[in-house]
Amino acid sequence: MKQDNSYKVKLTKTLYTNTYRCQLLTTNEEIIGHLRVLPGIPLDRSQVPENAPTVPFFLLVIVDDADINKDNLIDFEERASYALLKRFSTEGSSPQHCQFYYPSPAFVFEQKDAVAKPFN
Repeated sequence: MKQDNSYKVKLTKTLYTNTYRCQLLTTNEEIIGHLRVLPGIPLDRSQVPENAPTVPFFLLVIVDDADINKDNLIDFEERASYALLKRFSTEGSSPQHCQFYYPSPAFVFEQKDAVAKPFN
């Protein structure tokens, strides 16, 4: 039997339009990360020119703090995406993907010459 190790999402609105604060929790209720989520909701087709391209609904996810490192980053994004896409889906629309941003991932600073040569 496969163990369910998906994240749980605690969500709250902020004082900004379409901006949410999230806590990601493990199945043991341990906090794994703090996020800001900004839904990228396309304008209604009636508000754009006829020849405007169709764009998907997506989630911009800013990772303020999370228990991640270079070895578990992909697993973190997959599990967080699954939980967030599920949480932000409604009967009428579902986000297509999450786009993650990391203001300053801590593991970058563990690398030799990280400050002198930030990009290899």
